Amino acid sequence: MSASPTPAPPTPARPWRELWLLYGITLLVTGGLTVLQANVAWVRGYTLVLVAATFLYLPIETLHRTGQRPADFGIHRRRPLKSLGFALLVMLVTLPPYLVGFHVWQTDWLGRTAAPAEARFERWPVELHDAPRAPIASGEVRLYSADRRLWLRWRLPAGQRFEARITGEGLAPRTGAIMGDGGALRVEGRSDGQVTFAAEGPAFEVAIEAGGDRLPPERLKLGTGSVSAPDNPYRAERGIGWLLNLILVQLLLVALPEEVFYRGYLQTRLDGLIGRDVKVLGVEVNLLSLVATSALFAIGHVITVPSPHRLAVFFPSLIFGWMRRATGGVIAPTLYHAACNLLVEVAVLYYA
Repeated sequence: MSASPTPAPPTPARPWRELWLLYGITLLVTGGLTVLQANVAWVRGYTLVLVAATFLYLPIETLHRTGQRPADFGIHRRRPLKSLGFALLVMLVTLPPYLVGFHVWQTDWLGRTAAPAEARFERWPVELHDAPRAPIASGEVRLYSADRRLWLRWRLPAGQRFEARITGEGLAPRTGAIMGDGGALRVEGRSDGQVTFAAEGPAFEVAIEAGGDRLPPERLKLGTGSVSAPDNPYRAERGIGWLLNLILVQLLLVALPEEVFYRGYLQTRLDGLIGRDVKVLGVEVNLLSLVATSALFAIGHVITVPSPHRLAVFFPSLIFGWMRRATGGVIAPTLYHAACNLLVEVAVLYYA
C-alpha cells in the first residue's frame, strides 16, 4: 500500500496580501489626511488622532478576525518595568552619540549655529504654534508663532482697513509693525497684509479692529490648527504646558500607534515570511525583516512630509526593531521612540 502524499506547505500568499493591504491603507490614510488638512479646517485638529486610530485599529482588528492573538505579535503590557529599564539602558548608550550627530547635522548640514542662550522652555501656548497650512479665508485674521517670531496676517473684504494694537514686555517690530507709545506696537494696513514681531516678555496682548469695528473673536484664527480665539483682545502667556502636551502627543499619538503597527504587526509578520534569525548584540533578530520594516517605516514618513531628510528615520527604526525582539513586546521601543522624538523637539531649541 503506497504512502499518503505529503501535504503541501501552506502558501504565504494570504499573509502577503494582508500585509500589503494594511500597509497600503496606512499610506492612503496618512497621505490623504495630509492633503485634506490643508483645505478642510476640522481635519487639521484631528489628523494625529485619526492616524493613530488607524495604526492601532487595523492590525489588532485584523489579528482578531484571523484568529490570532495580538500578544503573539508583541502587542501586550507584559513586564512593563523590565521594558522601561531596558529602554532607559538603550537611551543611556545611544542618545549621547545621537546628540553629537544632531549637532553636526544642525551646524554643518543646515548651517545653523548653537545658541543655548536663546533656548527658552517657557513658550507660547500650543494653540499658537506653527503656521496654518490652509489659505487664509476672506474676513479672517491669523496669529501664530513660527521661526522664533510671531506673525499676524489678515485678509479683509475690499475697502476695510486693518488695525491692531499689541501690548506687553519686550516687544520689538520685525516687519510692518510700528513701535508706538509706552512700548506698544501699532499695526495699520489695508485689507490684505502681514506683520511680524518679537515678544521676549512673559505675555502679550493683541486687540484687533477691522473696518473700524472690533473684530469678532471667532474670526481671529490661532496657530496651525486655525482654532478661533476665545476673546478679542487675545492674551497669550508663556508657560511649559507645551512640553506636557508634546510628551503626551509623542507617546500616545505617535510612538505607540507606530510601534504597534510597524514593530508589532509588520515586523512580526515579515519575520515569518522572509529571512532568518541571526544573533545581533546577543539578540536573535531577522535582519532581512528588520531592514524591510525600517524601509517601509521611512517611506511612510516621506508620504506625510515629502523630504529626503525624512528617510533618516530608517536608522533609529533599526534600533526600535532590535528592541522589539530583545524584549518580546512593543513597550520598550515605544518608550525609546517617544524619547528620540522628544529629544529632537527640545534640542532644536538650542540652535538658531
